Amino acid sequence: MNYYLLLIQFLFSLLGLFLLWQAVGYFRQMWQYKKLKAIPFPISYETLLQNIHQYKILSPLHKEKLHLLILIFIDEKEYVGVKMTINEEIKVIIAFYASLMRLGFELNEKDHVSTVIVYPKHFIVNETHSNGGIYYNENAVLAGQSANGTVVISWQDIQDDIAQQKKDNVIIHEFAHELDFEDGFADGTPVLEGSNYRRWSEVFSKAFDSLREERDKSKDSESIILLGTYALKNEAEFFAVCSERFFETPKLFKKHFPDVYQELKRFYKLDTQALFKDLPEI
Repeated sequence: MNYYLLLIQFLFSLLGLFLLWQAVGYFRQMWQYKKLKAIPFPISYETLLQNIHQYKILSPLHKEKLHLLILIFIDEKEYVGVKMTINEEIKVIIAFYASLMRLGFELNEKDHVSTVIVYPKHFIVNETHSNGGIYYNENAVLAGQSANGTVVISWQDIQDDIAQQKKDNVIIHEFAHELDFEDGFADGTPVLEGSNYRRWSEVFSKAFDSLREERDKSKDSESIILLGTYALKNEAEFFAVCSERFFETPKLFKKHFPDVYQELKRFYKLDTQALFKDLPEI
């Protein structure tokens, strides 16, 4: 009998220590946020962001929150350069797009990336595939990759996306994969609030299947041109590409995929068409 009482006391002690650890971490994080909020947003950061359309047309209120998110991101994340030096521009640009995606979330919500690895150009990885039970390896040239809290990304591709004002955005793409992987599965369905999984599954599956049918008929349809055939590689890539278009070409994306747009609007807690109503059409 005493054994079970001791065991229960021990378990309650562990629970108490865990809750105390959580509370200390929370208050330390809140103190850090308060300290960063008091810091004026660096003029050099502002200058770098003036080249980005989304930033220029954001309201002052949204900019205020975004500035804090950027400062938190740069303060907390580890940047690692591979055969290159990480400078202020690289930090700020990556932090901007990663923070833009979280503009509708709470400060500490859905923030699981700890490390950003940056290559100067495309990088090569060895991938294993299977076909009919036969496994084979091949080298793939990538602009980005993400897994387990680490995002790997090509600086050249980031610069190209910004300079050409393309509908593609490798930063948004890779950070969308991290949001998707929050539940441990890269399946195109991130962690959702409430009982939204059925609706999400129905909307995304229908859009994915319809786009695949369009591709089989013609690769020149407006929907295929907007998303690209890479979006049809699997459901995870479809979600990542749709996230890119949601932030980069919201008006056009909503026109061709209104139901998917509404699901992403609910997930990101942002109406990007209204937020970026003055964004130039691509």
